Amino acid sequence: MTLHRKIDDWFLGYKTRAVKAKKDSGLYLGSSQRSHAKPLKPGSGLANLRAAALKHPEVMVKIPKRLSNNSKGMRGVRNNLDYVSRNGKVPLETQSGEKLIGKRAVMDFANDWKRLGIPEESKHKEALNIVLSMPEGTPPDAVLNAARNFAADQFAGHHYVFGLHHDSHNPDEPKHPHVHLSVLMRDEFGRRLNPRKADLFEWRVRFAEKLREEGVLCAATKRQHRGKVQKPENSLLRAMRQRGVLSNAAKQQAVELMEALKNNERPKHPFLKETMQTRGIVLEQYGQIAKELYKMGHKSEARIISKLAKDVAGQSFDTKAQNQYDTIKGNQPTYDKQQKQSISQDKDITR
Repeated sequence: MTLHRKIDDWFLGYKTRAVKAKKDSGLYLGSSQRSHAKPLKPGSGLANLRAAALKHPEVMVKIPKRLSNNSKGMRGVRNNLDYVSRNGKVPLETQSGEKLIGKRAVMDFANDWKRLGIPEESKHKEALNIVLSMPEGTPPDAVLNAARNFAADQFAGHHYVFGLHHDSHNPDEPKHPHVHLSVLMRDEFGRRLNPRKADLFEWRVRFAEKLREEGVLCAATKRQHRGKVQKPENSLLRAMRQRGVLSNAAKQQAVELMEALKNNERPKHPFLKETMQTRGIVLEQYGQIAKELYKMGHKSEARIISKLAKDVAGQSFDTKAQNQYDTIKGNQPTYDKQQKQSISQDKDITR
């Protein structure tokens, strides 16, 4: 097995390249179960680790949560198309390259999808909305081209439509370019998409691959690859906070923080042992990769991976609750003693 293959298998975290479908049904599929989905390029793992070491921006791929009945059946499809097209103001593009300009064109397109057998009312979502995003400053046309190529590779056999949101097209849009991709859940054989967490990561890797083909510097890595302990704030929770509304989880966290301050007791990391074990595995892998690259004569690449390892080793294990406690108490952020004992930042892992 080549070094690239070893890195790719470890980097993705699963050898099948996708989540398995439900055993009792042949109508659900993850990304690898579609034989027409193109394989990732060899070396994608190392390419993304290298990009992370060089602090290239991380790509974002998410499936926004839509929990109301307005997101299901054909009604949900129409609502989503209206949103993506901004009621006809944003041009859309289909899987065949057809351009939909104006509200009438979008309505006609929705009627074409209904003729495929989508019921007006349904208990299920009939289209999956995927958001492909990059930070402010990324060329919007590059994001659009990458999204187009990503969809063509990943969702062959599906009907889909997509549109770009960016302030260069409309001053009311966000400054960070992002594409809304709406994919019919059922493919040409009637099988439904069943994406899981592993699929979303693979989609990020594939989208990053397409962006690099457009000349965009980017990375697609997991938090543990970068030594990040804290999860980014959920978009729904952030929107609630900006409106001055606290979620039940936020209220509970506030109560726990007040209790910790009252008792003058810094909150504990609930999964410190597991987090440290994961960190150790990641650093061990980086050490092996750097050594192999060095032996093969790729000294520059070995140094880059060594740099990533040292950056990861220096990341704090502190949780958000601990950071909030330290801020209020006026303490400096601290590392756990176990971290200092288990990780030596000065070790040259290429030797």
